[in-house]
Amino acid sequence: MSGVAPEAIALSLLLGALIGLLFAVLEALRILLSLGRVATAALDLLLALLAALSTFILALAVSKGNLRFFQAACEIIGFLCVDLSLTHAVRRLLPRLAARLRRVSCRVRSGLKRVGKIFLRKKHPSPAESEKRRGFFGNKAKKNEKKT
Repeated sequence: MSGVAPEAIALSLLLGALIGLLFAVLEALRILLSLGRVATAALDLLLALLAALSTFILALAVSKGNLRFFQAACEIIGFLCVDLSLTHAVRRLLPRLAARLRRVSCRVRSGLKRVGKIFLRKKHPSPAESEKRRGFFGNKAKKNEKKT
C-alpha cells in the first residue's frame, strides 16, 4: 500500500462504521414504530443520500476529491462490520423487546385508567345542591312558577 495514508484508511473505516450505526438506529426506529413500506423506503433513501454526501466529503478531505478504491472498500468493510453484528441483534431482539414494552404499557395504562376512574367518579349531589347549581334559565323558570 504505497502512497496510502493510514489516517485515510482509519477515517474510511470509521465513516463506514458510523453509517452502519445510523443504519442500525433507523432499523430500530422502523421496528419500534412499525413503519410501513413507504416510510422504510424514505428512510433508506435518506440514508443513501447521507452516505453519498459523507463519502464525497471524505474524498474531498483525503484525496482532493478523487474517490480511491481503498476508501470505498474501507467504508464498505466498516459498514459490514457494524451491520453484521449490531443490526442482526437489533432485528432479532428488538421485536421481542417491543412486544414486552407494549404489554407493560398496556398494564400501566389499565392501572392508570382504574386510578383515574376513582378520581373522576361522579358524586351524586343531593337535591338541595342540584337546585343551587341550576343555571340562569333554571332560576328564571322557577321565578315564573312562583308568579303564577
